[in-house]
Amino acid sequence: MSERNKKSSLSTLLLTLFVNTLGLFLLASCGSTDGNGQDTMRTKYFSPNYTTARAQFRTAVEKEGGRLTELRLDAKGPNGEDLTIDIAWFGAEKPKRALVHSSGLHGVEAFAGSAIQLQWLDEGIPSVPEDSALVLVHVLNPFGMSWLRRFNENGVDLNRNFLGPQETYESAPKGYDLLDPFLNPPSPPGWDLYYARAGWLIARHGMSTLKQVVAGGQYEYSKGLFFGGSKLEEGPRKVQAFVRARLGSAEHLVVVDVHTGLGPFAYDTLFVHAGDEGSEIYRVMKRTFGERVATLDPDRGPAYRVKGAYDTMYPRVLSDEKVYFLCQEFGTYNAVRALSALRDENRWHHYGDGTVDHPAKEELKEKFSPDDESWRQTVLRRGREVIEQGLGLAFRE
Repeated sequence: MSERNKKSSLSTLLLTLFVNTLGLFLLASCGSTDGNGQDTMRTKYFSPNYTTARAQFRTAVEKEGGRLTELRLDAKGPNGEDLTIDIAWFGAEKPKRALVHSSGLHGVEAFAGSAIQLQWLDEGIPSVPEDSALVLVHVLNPFGMSWLRRFNENGVDLNRNFLGPQETYESAPKGYDLLDPFLNPPSPPGWDLYYARAGWLIARHGMSTLKQVVAGGQYEYSKGLFFGGSKLEEGPRKVQAFVRARLGSAEHLVVVDVHTGLGPFAYDTLFVHAGDEGSEIYRVMKRTFGERVATLDPDRGPAYRVKGAYDTMYPRVLSDEKVYFLCQEFGTYNAVRALSALRDENRWHHYGDGTVDHPAKEELKEKFSPDDESWRQTVLRRGREVIEQGLGLAFRE
C-alpha cells in the first residue's frame, strides 16, 4: 500500500471513530419504550397539559379535604386561560413542623412533579400530627408548563430569580458572552451544525466548566438561556410572601422540590446545597434519604451551582427555622440533547411565532418529560418513596 493510501485509510479510520464516538455520546442516557420495545399504556397521573393537571389537582385536593390557596398570575395561557399556582394545605394553620412538596419551577418539568402529587392525593393523604402541616405547591411556573417553556412569561429562569437583599440582578459568568452567539442565535430554529459545535466546545473547555458557565445563571442577556431576570418575578414574589405568612411558625421544615433533566435516564439524584457535605444537615439528609443524596458540585456529578436558587429563599425568609431542602432530580436525556431542545424552543419563542404546536415545543417536552412508560413508573415509585422518607424527617426526626 502506498504512503498516500496509508494516510487516506488512517484519516478514514479516525473520522469513523470520531463519528461513532460522537454518536454514542449524543445517544447516552436515552430511554426506550420498555424492555421489549412495545408501547404500553401510559400512567394516568401524567397530565397532557397544564389545564388538565390543574383541574385534576384541585379536584383531588377538595376530595381529600385539603384547603386550597390560589396565587393568580397576570400572565395567561395559550388560549387565554387563567394561570395560578395552586397550594394545598393539610393540617395545622400555624404548624411547628411541616413538609412542603413543590413542583414545576421550570415549567415544562412540571409533568413529573404534578404526577407525583396527583398519585399521592389519589392514594390518600396520611394523618398529620396535631401541630404539623402538609403543603403541596402545584406548578410554581404555570406559564412555563402551559406554554411548554422552561422559563416564565418574561423569559426568566425562576431558579435563578430568588436573589437575597445583598445580591444584584446583574452580570454574567465569565465566558458567557463568548458563548452567546452559539447559545442564543437571533433567528428561528434551524440547522446550524449544533452538535458539531457543541462537541468542539466540550473538547476545548471540558463539560464541567461549560455547564457551570452556561447554566449557572446570567443577568445580562434577557433573551438568552438561563436568564435570572432584572427583579423578583411575580410568581416568586407571591410564593415568597406565602411562605413568610403561612410557615413563619414552623421550627422544623422539610422541602422536597421535584425537577427533571439531569442525570442518568430514570434515575433520581437528591441534591442538597453546595458545600453542605460534612455538615449536620447533610448527615441528616444522607441518613434519611440514602446514598442518592449529593451536593451541587459540577466536578462530581451532573449538577452545577446557581445564584438565586429557590432553595435559598426558605432559610432566608424563615430566618431561625431549621430547613431541610431536597431537590429530587429525575434524569432524562444527556445534557447536550437537552440544551439543543432548550435552544430551539427559546429561538422559536423569541424569533418565531412562539405557538405551542411547533415541533420545538414537543421536543422540549419530550426531553424533560419523556413519553416512556418505564420512566414514568419510576418517577411515581421514587416520588412516593422520597415523600415517605420526607414525612419521617418532618414529623418524627
